[in-house]
Amino acid sequence: MRWRLMAFGGMLGALVGCSSAAQPASSTPSTSSPSSSTAPSASVGIEPSASTAPEASVFAAGSISSDDEEYRITFTPDGETAYFARGPGFFPQSRRATILESRLVDGEWSEPVPASFSGTYPDIDPWVSPDGESLYFSSIRPVDGVERRDAEVWRVDREGDGWSDPVHLAAVGSDGDELGASVSADGVLWFASDRPGGAGGWDLYTAEPEGDGFAAPAPAADINTGIWEFNPAISSDGSLLVFTSIGRLEGSGLGDLFVSTITDGTWTAAEPVAINTPADEYHASFSPDGETLYFVRRSGQGDIYEFPWVLR
Repeated sequence: MRWRLMAFGGMLGALVGCSSAAQPASSTPSTSSPSSSTAPSASVGIEPSASTAPEASVFAAGSISSDDEEYRITFTPDGETAYFARGPGFFPQSRRATILESRLVDGEWSEPVPASFSGTYPDIDPWVSPDGESLYFSSIRPVDGVERRDAEVWRVDREGDGWSDPVHLAAVGSDGDELGASVSADGVLWFASDRPGGAGGWDLYTAEPEGDGFAAPAPAADINTGIWEFNPAISSDGSLLVFTSIGRLEGSGLGDLFVSTITDGTWTAAEPVAINTPADEYHASFSPDGETLYFVRRSGQGDIYEFPWVLR
């Protein structure tokens, strides 16, 4: 099987917490529900579906994508509720964002409102677990009553129709920022950090589940290089990773999305995703069935885009 970026009717064919933290950049809206079936298994690479550059479309313009800065979007398993972050300025400079919730009602995404656990402190990078029972995010909020200036990873768990109080995931924290957490169905956590001791700048880390939390994280040695890697998005089955990098020779501009798959326990050399442009692309995520790629493109301000991925 191969992952392909497929054309749909000729129109859509032919992943610092955000990209370019030190280098800010100088369609048609969609309101459809993401498919909610179980995410498929992926194996090898990604190929564009045609010789012309693929096009992506702005997602839910006017309701979810707005004139403010939007950041990574994630969905409940049924595809009926979306969580994403929005801020009045670019997060690497402003350090301000709130996680919002929007619901699909009669085919339209509702006006977003702050999620029950957000709105008081800077919160960003939501990620709903594949089973829908937990949501991970990064936050600059007090830990045990002590103020912090760095972003740490937190989790809320499903309680009825709502969410629990946030739980600090201390085992994966550091004095640096931890951003862009994502989790696969087996509970392995991926995130990015600028903590000391990495390969260079921002690097990716993984942490195995342990008890109610996680074991000490380890660097993703197959992926990390001397330049920046961040915003990891791991597929539900843990076999495909999309992330953002700045400065790779295969890139197209500022932040670019790259993809790697795991083979015999080793991550393959990362390849650029075909939707990269000279603008900034970052904050990748997937629909619940893994057949749509969402990401943020920033040219003036960051909006959420969608692109069809079809397993072949």
